[in-house]
Amino acid sequence: MLNHKKFYLWAVALFIILGIAMIMNPLKKDKNQSKDSIPNIPLNVSEAVYSTEYERVKIEFLSDIIGFKKTDRFETTESQIVGYIDSAIRSELKPVKTEDLDNNHTNQYRIELSDEIGGYSCTLYYDTLYDKAYLIKDGGSYEIDTDFARYIDSFLENTNIELHLDDNVVKLFQEHGWTLDYQINSIEEKFEDISILSVFNPSTYYFVYNNELSKDIGLDMSGYSDIDNIKIEIYRVHESMPEEFYPVQDCRGIVVKDDEKIIGAFISAGRHSTFDACSLKGNSFEKVVGKTIHEWLGQMIEADDTEEKLSKLEPKQIIEGYFQALDAKDSNSCIYYISKKSLLGNLTSNILDNQLFNEKIGLPLAGDNIGEESEFQNLKSAKLLKIEEIDEIHDNLKVFRVIVDLQYHREFILDNGEQQWDCHMVYESPQTGWKIKEFGH
Repeated sequence: MLNHKKFYLWAVALFIILGIAMIMNPLKKDKNQSKDSIPNIPLNVSEAVYSTEYERVKIEFLSDIIGFKKTDRFETTESQIVGYIDSAIRSELKPVKTEDLDNNHTNQYRIELSDEIGGYSCTLYYDTLYDKAYLIKDGGSYEIDTDFARYIDSFLENTNIELHLDDNVVKLFQEHGWTLDYQINSIEEKFEDISILSVFNPSTYYFVYNNELSKDIGLDMSGYSDIDNIKIEIYRVHESMPEEFYPVQDCRGIVVKDDEKIIGAFISAGRHSTFDACSLKGNSFEKVVGKTIHEWLGQMIEADDTEEKLSKLEPKQIIEGYFQALDAKDSNSCIYYISKKSLLGNLTSNILDNQLFNEKIGLPLAGDNIGEESEFQNLKSAKLLKIEEIDEIHDNLKVFRVIVDLQYHREFILDNGEQQWDCHMVYESPQTGWKIKEFGH
């Protein structure tokens, strides 16, 4: 049996060994903790209580280019927001020397926290070109996480927000490493048949595409076709899009419900491309389905009679048909001549954060703003004058030089008169044939 003296010496030796091990191999920092030591507590749960003596926060946008912002001022007394912003500003930040921040790629914000007695203010600079953010406070300059800068900026677009969130939604996103700041909007849709694709319909194509992302976490919306009052909730996500989508960073969590049952969920940046989206696991569309979008569309689309006839035409005939339909202001016919991938990708062009997609399809060279309520508000006429093939990149991708005479009511988007465009044509699939990918110079 070990005597007391030997036991004491053994315990002391063990204590010393453990102490040295702790020094040589300290506890690792949580991989999700902010580099600026901003408290890493989800903003949307009751436990997220940030210590603050202030009752109100006011955000003012000081730069000139307002972009998609609805307002240049935001003010709230919501303790959750006030406490988080105060804690972030007061956290341990890295002092830095800043260059001239008065330029057109750096947004400037004034942040003011206050109570009945007084308060303090600071200035936030968000350099969107070099993806840097700085706080000017107490006479010093400090670097701060751009997630915080994007959070501040979000309130100027999303002015009508909801902080009391569905616990099941919060938990679902937390399980996959996403934090929901607040709910942006809640809307209702009627699902068509989302098990197949035929003639292009914005709602059907949007949900069929994103249903593949939902399948990555075991959800499937295809069994809910032809159901009224499907509920879609749009949330602001605190984290940025996965690195492969850079420079796109701002993203939203989209949740689809039948009654209160979650049947779909995915991450979407929204504007400006439908393809800036991923599953809650952070996987891109191609990774989830194991195919390119062209391959996937080729397998999903069921051609109707019109599509079958057009599939037999040569690229030049498709271009001619498009301009005839454009000049006749026949949007239903125009859609048949355009690549499904292009139509799908442009569904979220220029949308606001509280929108899912554009109901109106933006037609190439129509001269309308994407997102306008009706087609051909601007187009007078579109006459095709000449077509010439100038490049064959590969068997399924050709480029044609087209000379056209375009006339518009307003020239703020495109000019009037004879002009030259390069029309990129893609062979979409055997059942749909050649389509217009895009026009460029």
